[in-house]
Amino acid sequence: MKAGRDRRLVTAALVLGLFLAALEATAVGTAMPTVVAELGGVTRYSWVFSAYLLASTTTVPMYGKLADLYGRRRIYLLAVGLFILGAALSGTASTFAQLVAYRAIQGLGAGGVMPISVTLIGDLYTLEERGRMQGLFSGVWGVSSLLGPVAGGLITDSLSWRWVFYINIPFGIVSAVMLRAFLREETRRREHRLDILGTAILTGAIAILLLALLEGSEIWGWRDPRTFGMILLAVAGLALFLWQERRAPEPMLPLDLFRSRVIAASSAGSVVIGTLLFCASAFVPMFAQGVLGGTGVDAGLTLAPMTIGWPIASTLAGWLLLRVGYRPLAIVGAAAGVIGGLLLAAADSESGRGAVMLAMLVTGLGLGFMATPYLVAVQNAVPWHRRGVATSSVQFFRTIGGAITVSAFGALLNVRLAQRLGPGFDADIVLHPELRKGIAPSTLRTLVDALENGLTTVYLALAGVALLGLAAALLFPGGSAASHAHREARREEAIASR
Repeated sequence: MKAGRDRRLVTAALVLGLFLAALEATAVGTAMPTVVAELGGVTRYSWVFSAYLLASTTTVPMYGKLADLYGRRRIYLLAVGLFILGAALSGTASTFAQLVAYRAIQGLGAGGVMPISVTLIGDLYTLEERGRMQGLFSGVWGVSSLLGPVAGGLITDSLSWRWVFYINIPFGIVSAVMLRAFLREETRRREHRLDILGTAILTGAIAILLLALLEGSEIWGWRDPRTFGMILLAVAGLALFLWQERRAPEPMLPLDLFRSRVIAASSAGSVVIGTLLFCASAFVPMFAQGVLGGTGVDAGLTLAPMTIGWPIASTLAGWLLLRVGYRPLAIVGAAAGVIGGLLLAAADSESGRGAVMLAMLVTGLGLGFMATPYLVAVQNAVPWHRRGVATSSVQFFRTIGGAITVSAFGALLNVRLAQRLGPGFDADIVLHPELRKGIAPSTLRTLVDALENGLTTVYLALAGVALLGLAAALLFPGGSAASHAHREARREEAIASR
């Protein structure tokens, strides 16, 4: 599609889709402490995030393959439809189990919304334009994410947490209608065989791993043979998935992609991005409400600096990547992620919200400097007919990093709480601003100290993962952005620029 009215309108539709995803990532996160306080179950707090991330993670590569086979528009509309359905159902949940199930449906749609949006940007714009567009989209993400936590907190405090889910619906509908009306795609017909077995194996393996991390550690204990057995079963499932991908005619996640050092390093870096993004969204609001005693609005404001730093750094990265290449930007971003994690771990109830907000700003800068080069590098390293699955691989590793580490860190938090409070502990009450007023001061201090100690351990683990991201950035090949472009991609961009 050449530059013109239709391209601008399609871009506007994708901006709305991005706005949808940003609201999901931030507004819902700030509402979760209140949701858990109402429905109960702080020990299963992470499942609300993990169910969503599991469904979205394991379907991302399949969406990429479907988009390459059937066209971006058709699959995007399917993904948005599932997302809207899941959001509507989540708003009606009356039990914690229902909320987890409905979040999984929402995740099935989210698995396609973001990667196909990003793939379409790669289709519509040249390499030079792509860097600027990723900066623009990151700016949109930042603005909507900045509004998201505040809006989520206001809606939760003044109306109900249920409306935090309902606000996703109109944006999704408008985005789908606009894309359906203005995106024109060339039909490319060819024989195909979908790798349904690979998707099923991967979903089962990740689900078992999350179950072992979240439930096995609580019910049986870490040293119980059943917990150990579930982890071994998950590892065996992942090995079976790799075997399936090697033999499948059209694998959902083509392993030959990772022979490229650019794609391999970008995938490793994306795991770190997902860890920083989703774990901050999950565990920083808990600190704001449970340790600092704030409301949903306070939780949103505490998280907001991350969504300011991200678009600033991403826009700068979009301008600089053609001048300095991908590697230096990724290194700077990973280093900022390490510093952000350490600043979080150093924050306590005495340092207040300001210390946490500074940590979030630094973390956001790190995310922006990493996300743009990793994404643009992968899109530019493959031809059109593999751009969907290659872009989806970046999103896949981002979400799988978030899914596994949110679950693992949730289990770590539960262990630390149990060590401080003993068996049968109930820390839910400290997350509710009204209920905590009725707790005796000494009891409240005990609960808050235990939660603060557990979250500090989580933040130290977060800094450790960011340090691994620095190692991945150092492994990224040097050279200019143009030197890593695929030959066919260069020809396509030369044609598009005429």
